[in-house]
Amino acid sequence: MIKIVFWNVILGFLAVLITILISGTIPTWAANPNLDGDSQPTRIKLNECIADVKEVTAWDEKETLDAARGTCELRKAHAKQKARFLASLKKLREQYQNYTNHGFDKQLPTAIADSWTIVKSCIDFKEGFTSPHNVAVLSVPENVRSSCYSLGASLVESALFNQTQ
Repeated sequence: MIKIVFWNVILGFLAVLITILISGTIPTWAANPNLDGDSQPTRIKLNECIADVKEVTAWDEKETLDAARGTCELRKAHAKQKARFLASLKKLREQYQNYTNHGFDKQLPTAIADSWTIVKSCIDFKEGFTSPHNVAVLSVPENVRSSCYSLGASLVESALFNQTQ
């Protein structure tokens, strides 16, 4: 009887410990989702963009080259806004990680996760109103993500700005 109680206590303790470990890692994972979807922010070389345009169009060389240049620029803008958003989250984390006066240290993981949720919701909203075809299948995802990461960065930056005044 004592052995059964002992094992139940040990198993219960292990279950609680595993739950604590899992719940401690989920917010970190959930706060850094991959929102690239159909976009390709790392394919910014002109030859990569040309190849991608050729996959979705049957245009002449000049049209293909113009579209490829535009696609590369959109991808660079997307990457730039994503980097801006990530940098703003880093600044937010650095500014508030040890700021315990008003519980900001406890709010920080939620604020970061919420920032990602806002960007994801923006992407979902905008993509819900698009039905691209032809070369737009390359440009629309980049435009959407660029504008949504910009929105997220501006939101986080506004929180930083308000606290530094």
